[in-house]
Amino acid sequence: MIDIHCHILPNIDDGSDESGKSIQQLRRMEEGGVSQVYLTSHYFRGHYHYSRADYDSKLSLLQTEARQAGLHIQLHSGFEVFIQPGIIDDIKEKSLTLGQSKYVLIESELNGLPTDFYQNVYPLLRAGYKPILAHAERYVSIMKKPSRARELNDRDIYIQTNAGSLIGHYGEKVRQTAWTLVNNGWTHFLASDDHVRMDYGVYFEACDLLAQRIDAKTCNLLCHDFPKAIALDEKIPYSYVIVHKSHHNHESRPWYRRWFG
Repeated sequence: MIDIHCHILPNIDDGSDESGKSIQQLRRMEEGGVSQVYLTSHYFRGHYHYSRADYDSKLSLLQTEARQAGLHIQLHSGFEVFIQPGIIDDIKEKSLTLGQSKYVLIESELNGLPTDFYQNVYPLLRAGYKPILAHAERYVSIMKKPSRARELNDRDIYIQTNAGSLIGHYGEKVRQTAWTLVNNGWTHFLASDDHVRMDYGVYFEACDLLAQRIDAKTCNLLCHDFPKAIALDEKIPYSYVIVHKSHHNHESRPWYRRWFG
């Protein structure tokens, strides 16, 4: 498994506040089967705004401490970038991508994607970046109309869903929205968004539930295959599920056929 979204790098944002906690969480991850993780610290002008050198220094120190602790989990650089006007300049200047790829984990206002959201994302697409919207199921505008996630896919924006969302840690509406995104194939990554405040087992629980409720192949896609493509900077399909309608018993019920092209 590969986790593309967490806040385990200590003393840089609202995540881990000490390296000892980070090492303990990384050990739990490795024991559960996570082999690689992107340490996606918040990057938000005016709130979490730091130099790339500062980030790299903290990452290098944690990598050293992880090796000294006998861990083999790979720690990749990464950022969760708050989308705002002109943010592409920061992304270019500081290489605010996932590892060495062109994939960029982005976030926006949870109370609803602003009207200028796509206007601020479009320059990233023109420059060749591949944006991934973090925890899409938690945005009020998407909760009200989950098909907006499909519209984002149609505009070349990938989607990441939080593990905690699938098991109800953010409330019932978020849980329902998360499963709608997964069932329709509108999300491409399942990640922890871990802030070192709870047991990392939530991620493993969500992976198991995904395999049980849908299938093991889908779980593997969202937890391994698609995340693995990031390190290789390979293209991930925006659409990988075909939805059919069944008319048995005078009802129209969707069923899903997974396409793994």
